Amino acid sequence: MAYKVKFRVWDKSTKEFSTKGYSLTLDGKLLRLGQPVQNEDNYVLHAFTGLKDKYDKELYEEDVIEHTIAKGGNLTQEVGVIYYNNEHAAFYIQNGLPLAQLFSIRKVGNPYENPILFDLYKKK
Repeated sequence: MAYKVKFRVWDKSTKEFSTKGYSLTLDGKLLRLGQPVQNEDNYVLHAFTGLKDKYDKELYEEDVIEHTIAKGGNLTQEVGVIYYNNEHAAFYIQNGLPLAQLFSIRKVGNPYENPILFDLYKKK
């Protein structure tokens, strides 16, 4: 089974995410409807992790999630931001745990559509 590369694009000018109409060239240039975008700095790409939360919502880089972990025999709820770790070629949350090892994941949101999440989690 092959992994399908999927991403979403945050357009800073319209302040919206899109997963349709965008593609990447082999050298990493962003295209919109087959044409190079003007001012690539206005766009932020987030890779799809290949996972969904317990409510079937897709998880992307920089999403804020709540998850359950086992600590000292007890289950604990924690919150974290998803990022891609180049060294391990896998998605992690900022406290160092691999995303694939977490369970009972719930997507809280992302700091682009909800700036309060940026203040709470991304600044740290």
